[in-house]
Amino acid sequence: MLNIAIIPGTSRPQALNPQIVNWVEQQLASNGDVRAEVVDFGSFDLPLLDEVIPAGAKMYANDHTKAWGAKLEEFDAFIFVTPEYNHSISGSLKNALDFVATEFNHKVAGIVNYGADKGVRAAEHLRHILANYKLAVVRDQASFSIFTDVADGTFAPAEVSTAPFASMVDDIVAWGEALKSVREAGAEEQAA
Repeated sequence: MLNIAIIPGTSRPQALNPQIVNWVEQQLASNGDVRAEVVDFGSFDLPLLDEVIPAGAKMYANDHTKAWGAKLEEFDAFIFVTPEYNHSISGSLKNALDFVATEFNHKVAGIVNYGADKGVRAAEHLRHILANYKLAVVRDQASFSIFTDVADGTFAPAEVSTAPFASMVDDIVAWGEALKSVREAGAEEQAA
């Protein structure tokens, strides 16, 4: 069974994000190949990046970073639910990602994005960031428009927008299982 963390993409009050995160969680609940958990970086009380040593060294000085990193280590895969703010991801998501690095190595991710133009620019920006972590991002993504997939402030996705989600999850599961062996081989190599 693949362990997937659903990462909300913003800490903005009264954002649409929790509704979409909840939808993602519901979609995964019926999938017997995965165990999903929402992991909100907001609950780790991360300040603006305050680690002296770059994250790739994994020499964390602060308890909040250690806790955030340890939680991410538990997962084989991630689904990022990101809004598009000013043609990019939110500053709070970028800050949370800057705290860690190796916790994502040789794992897989999918992206669920939304915004005025379906959040596609945020998704593309996020793909570049995640590639730096040796995190494989599957091709398919679910993209939602605040004009056609939201009605009176309530997330009500159209079928055309939700359709790619299933194939995204299928790829996450396939790649996630394959990458487990890559991580196991790397661990054996380090132990030797």
